[in-house]
Amino acid sequence: MNKIMIVEDDNTTIKLLKYLLGKNNYEVAVCENGKIAVDSIMDEDPDLILMDIMMPEMDGLEATEKIRDINKFSDTPIIMLSALGQEIEVAKGLKAGADGYVVKPFDTQSLVRQIKEKLSS
Repeated sequence: MNKIMIVEDDNTTIKLLKYLLGKNNYEVAVCENGKIAVDSIMDEDPDLILMDIMMPEMDGLEATEKIRDINKFSDTPIIMLSALGQEIEVAKGLKAGADGYVVKPFDTQSLVRQIKEKLSS
Protein backbone atom coordinates (compact mmCIF):
# COMPACT_ATOMS: atom_id res chain seq x y z
CA MET A 1 0.00 0.00 0.00
CA ASN A 2 1.42 3.38 -1.03
CA LYS A 3 1.74 6.06 1.64
CA ILE A 4 0.87 9.66 0.87
CA MET A 5 1.92 12.55 3.08
CA ILE A 6 -0.54 15.46 3.15
CA VAL A 7 1.14 18.73 4.10
CA GLU A 8 -1.77 21.09 4.67
CA ASP A 9 -3.01 23.48 7.34
CA ASP A 10 -6.69 23.66 6.35
CA ASN A 11 -8.82 21.12 8.26
CA THR A 12 -11.53 20.93 5.59
CA THR A 13 -8.97 20.12 2.89
CA ILE A 14 -7.28 17.57 5.17
CA LYS A 15 -10.60 15.78 5.80
CA LEU A 16 -11.42 15.73 2.08
CA LEU A 17 -8.00 14.41 1.13
CA LYS A 18 -7.97 11.77 3.89
CA TYR A 19 -11.38 10.52 2.75
CA LEU A 20 -10.43 10.57 -0.95
CA LEU A 21 -7.10 8.83 -0.44
CA GLY A 22 -8.47 6.27 2.01
CA LYS A 23 -11.23 5.42 -0.46
CA ASN A 24 -8.50 4.77 -3.05
CA ASN A 25 -6.55 2.49 -0.69
CA TYR A 26 -3.70 4.83 0.18
CA GLU A 27 -2.17 5.06 3.62
CA VAL A 28 -2.16 8.68 4.80
CA ALA A 29 0.10 10.77 7.02
CA VAL A 30 -0.81 14.39 7.82
CA CYS A 31 1.54 17.26 8.64
CA GLU A 32 0.04 20.68 9.44
CA ASN A 33 2.94 22.69 8.00
CA GLY A 34 6.19 22.40 6.09
CA LYS A 35 8.41 22.35 9.18
CA ILE A 36 6.56 19.34 10.61
CA ALA A 37 6.81 17.61 7.21
CA VAL A 38 10.57 18.15 6.98
CA ASP A 39 11.07 17.07 10.60
CA SER A 40 9.01 13.89 10.26
CA ILE A 41 9.67 12.77 6.67
CA MET A 42 12.23 10.12 7.61
CA ASP A 43 9.80 8.52 10.08
CA GLU A 44 6.80 8.75 7.75
CA ASP A 45 8.71 7.63 4.61
CA PRO A 46 6.00 8.64 2.08
CA ASP A 47 5.78 7.41 -1.50
CA LEU A 48 4.22 10.72 -2.60
CA ILE A 49 3.66 14.14 -1.01
CA LEU A 50 0.72 16.52 -1.48
CA MET A 51 2.10 19.92 -0.50
CA ASP A 52 0.16 23.10 0.20
CA ILE A 53 2.09 26.33 -0.38
CA MET A 54 0.68 28.88 2.06
CA MET A 55 1.24 27.54 5.58
CA PRO A 56 2.56 28.88 8.90
CA GLU A 57 6.08 28.14 10.21
CA MET A 58 7.45 27.00 6.82
CA ASP A 59 5.69 27.33 3.49
CA GLY A 60 5.44 24.57 0.92
CA LEU A 61 8.10 26.01 -1.37
CA GLU A 62 10.77 26.00 1.33
CA ALA A 63 9.66 22.57 2.61
CA THR A 64 9.86 21.15 -0.93
CA GLU A 65 13.39 22.49 -1.38
CA LYS A 66 14.48 21.01 1.97
CA ILE A 67 12.89 17.64 1.17
CA ARG A 68 14.64 17.59 -2.22
CA ASP A 69 17.97 18.07 -0.39
CA ILE A 70 17.45 14.75 1.43
CA ASN A 71 18.91 12.07 -0.87
CA LYS A 72 16.29 9.46 -0.02
CA PHE A 73 13.48 11.82 -1.09
CA SER A 74 15.12 13.59 -4.02
CA ASP A 75 12.90 11.64 -6.46
CA THR A 76 9.76 11.24 -4.31
CA PRO A 77 6.86 12.76 -6.28
CA ILE A 78 5.60 16.04 -4.83
CA ILE A 79 2.34 17.56 -6.06
CA MET A 80 1.66 21.14 -5.00
CA LEU A 81 -1.94 21.87 -3.99
CA SER A 82 -2.54 25.59 -3.86
CA ALA A 83 -5.11 28.33 -4.25
CA LEU A 84 -2.35 30.28 -6.01
CA GLY A 85 -3.02 29.50 -9.66
CA GLN A 86 -1.17 32.28 -11.45
CA GLU A 87 1.48 31.17 -13.92
CA ILE A 88 4.27 32.74 -11.82
CA GLU A 89 3.15 30.77 -8.75
CA VAL A 90 3.05 27.50 -10.68
CA ALA A 91 6.56 28.22 -12.00
CA LYS A 92 7.81 28.87 -8.44
CA GLY A 93 6.37 25.53 -7.29
CA LEU A 94 7.97 23.60 -10.11
CA LYS A 95 11.28 25.44 -9.63
CA ALA A 96 11.24 24.48 -5.92
CA GLY A 97 11.10 20.82 -6.98
CA ALA A 98 7.45 19.90 -7.37
CA ASP A 99 6.52 17.31 -9.99
CA GLY A 100 2.98 18.60 -10.42
CA TYR A 101 0.78 21.53 -9.47
CA VAL A 102 -2.96 21.39 -8.78
CA VAL A 103 -5.00 24.53 -8.17
CA LYS A 104 -7.64 24.56 -5.41
CA PRO A 105 -10.49 23.95 -5.59
CA PHE A 106 -9.48 20.78 -7.41
CA ASP A 107 -11.32 18.01 -9.23
CA THR A 108 -10.95 14.91 -7.05
CA GLN A 109 -10.90 12.43 -9.96
CA SER A 110 -8.22 14.45 -11.73
CA LEU A 111 -6.11 14.55 -8.56
CA VAL A 112 -6.40 10.78 -8.02
CA ARG A 113 -5.46 10.20 -11.65
CA GLN A 114 -2.37 12.40 -11.26
CA ILE A 115 -1.38 10.60 -8.05
CA LYS A 116 -1.66 7.20 -9.76
CA GLU A 117 0.41 8.44 -12.71
CA LYS A 118 3.17 9.78 -10.45
CA LEU A 119 3.30 6.58 -8.39
CA SER A 120 3.50 4.32 -11.44
CA SER A 121 6.30 6.21 -13.20
